[in-house]
Amino acid sequence: MATLANRRRFLVVADQGISTLSNVVVAVIVARSLPADGFGAFGVVNVAYLLVAGTGRALLGEPLLSSYSHRGRADREAVVPDLLGACLTFAGVGAAAVAVIGALVPGGAGSALLGLAPVLPLMLVQDAWRYAFIVDRPAAALAVDLGWLAGVGAVLPLAPPGVGAQWYAVAWGLASGVGVAIGVVLGRDCMGRPHLWRWFVTTREMGSRFVGEFVTGQAVGQLVLGGLGAIAGLGALGAVRAAQVFYGPLNTLHAGIYLALVPEGAQVAGRPDRLHRMMLAASVGLAGVALAWMVVGLLLPDRVGTSLFGATWADAEELMLPMGLAMVAGSAATGGFAGVRSLGAARESLRARLQTVPAQLGLPLGGAAAGAGQGYAAGFGLANVVSVAIWWSAFRRAMRHGPAGDGAGHRTRSAPAAPVA
Repeated sequence: MATLANRRRFLVVADQGISTLSNVVVAVIVARSLPADGFGAFGVVNVAYLLVAGTGRALLGEPLLSSYSHRGRADREAVVPDLLGACLTFAGVGAAAVAVIGALVPGGAGSALLGLAPVLPLMLVQDAWRYAFIVDRPAAALAVDLGWLAGVGAVLPLAPPGVGAQWYAVAWGLASGVGVAIGVVLGRDCMGRPHLWRWFVTTREMGSRFVGEFVTGQAVGQLVLGGLGAIAGLGALGAVRAAQVFYGPLNTLHAGIYLALVPEGAQVAGRPDRLHRMMLAASVGLAGVALAWMVVGLLLPDRVGTSLFGATWADAEELMLPMGLAMVAGSAATGGFAGVRSLGAARESLRARLQTVPAQLGLPLGGAAAGAGQGYAAGFGLANVVSVAIWWSAFRRAMRHGPAGDGAGHRTRSAPAAPVA
């Protein structure tokens, strides 16, 4: 059993790594192929996709992990048609919104958004298949993401001379069709007639609260980075962004471990001691990895840093220690966050997210005002320490309620019996 669990965790983390690598490959190809303004226009496309996809995961994939991971595989497969139907509905709304915004935005960014709109449903369905497979068939989820990566590698280099960001947006979306086709083939046994809105009805409390969390987190992140640039200047913002890119692999690892932890935690939600040990071990392990990666950053030769980040490395190098310590602190919160989600405690999860906002906003910006990039990094680290306390407190409260919860967002009350496919 331990071997199977470890294999599953490896596959889930590998899937998250491939998903991230796909985005990196797209960014590199587009950056090398377009001028600065064209790459900026594609950056708008990337932001639009991440916002729509993140909202979709909060409405579709996250409730699946929290509400159905503790049930049998047959129950999970029975709701796949509802999940896909809801994804099609959401994708239609999202694509229409992107098209309207693209029509209103002038220049290359607007035309690129208009290119994204018709292919956005393919991208969202690909992501839905990934979540449908992640609990029982992580190798299939990995295959879906590998398909998209292969499509990206095959299609994007074929760009005709002189094309702009719109062509790359369309090609990027069409490449996800490879992943969709793989999902249809591998998931044919659990496919049925999709229902276009039943999933939203049966998971409305949980989904709405997860969307609230996502929107809050996105808003805080963008406000903090924008405030840093306004307070300390673009040089400080560039140095912080370079440090964030260096520590980016840790975020990928966190996301992969989270996707593995939530289903495993949900399956032992009725055994609080085991659940607590599982989440504590995950936090300690991730903090250890973050500490080791920080040491790599501190020992990185200047010539390597300069080759990666150019002139920005001189300032980013000074942030390796404080940003690294901040990442160590943030890693310690992972178990608490995943534990809350494992218990399906959507109300506690949203409450905890809102409680972190004052620290996540005030401490980094206050630090930036006092000490530019160094002050920002110190404030960011302190904010993460506060988040650790908040998320673990929320986890302990959720465990006292148990997996059945209080009837207002916990798993068994918000997840009805799986409909017949």
